[in-house]
Amino acid sequence: MFDTGTMYITKIHSVIYVTPSDTPKKKMRYGPNIRWYELVYKISGENTTHYNGAHMYQTAGFIEFLPKCPKADYTVDIHEDGDCIDIFFETDCAMPTEAFCLDCSKNARLAGLFDRIYRLWSQKQDGYYPKCMAVFYEILSELTKPQGNYLPKSKYEKIEAGIRYLHEHCFDKELDYYAPAVLCGISYSYFKRLFREKYETVPVKYVTKLRLERGRELLSTGNYSVSEIANICGFENVYYFSKKFKDAYGVPPSGYKPT
Repeated sequence: MFDTGTMYITKIHSVIYVTPSDTPKKKMRYGPNIRWYELVYKISGENTTHYNGAHMYQTAGFIEFLPKCPKADYTVDIHEDGDCIDIFFETDCAMPTEAFCLDCSKNARLAGLFDRIYRLWSQKQDGYYPKCMAVFYEILSELTKPQGNYLPKSKYEKIEAGIRYLHEHCFDKELDYYAPAVLCGISYSYFKRLFREKYETVPVKYVTKLRLERGRELLSTGNYSVSEIANICGFENVYYFSKKFKDAYGVPPSGYKPT
């Protein structure tokens, strides 16, 4: 969705809390000049947003991204009045040019973060702006966590503890790939099958991808040797790290030039 590894928010223009109108309407029209990027957290109610050909249904816990556009075709069909929090912002990096919507209703932390940024912004106490920026980056971080494909709750709960284990221990050099299945009380083959349904890959390849992304970040700092990075990221040796890095990015670690 967003490449937060290179994303820099240049300005938050406003954070507003939208409540139902005293004179409810079934359709709202906005624009056509949408000057800022917009991130909307739906607290309650139901609506369908139409933005330049995209049609997005939203209810409580959904998050909507709207790109800025000088000539936007932007309307909202209101099925049930409700509240939402809107963040208007600017960034110096390339952003998606199409609107989209995410079901984040299972992420309880996002609700608290949107509430916090609104309270900080509206109260405007000393130091509120950098605090708002910090919270906004936390929101973006939550949105860019690996989400994978949808799994029914009954299936996801069977492997949830194992997924959490892999994320917490992915840089351990002696990572035991059977431990998540044991932790979940299921066979490794069943854990791997459900994991593949979720992430379209097996645990070993998933962890390798996380390690390589971390390795690329460390290379960008210029503070570590290739051998040190291989060790930090959990690779068994620098040669294996170099091979996997070249397979993934087309150049060996020694030839990587951050953009």
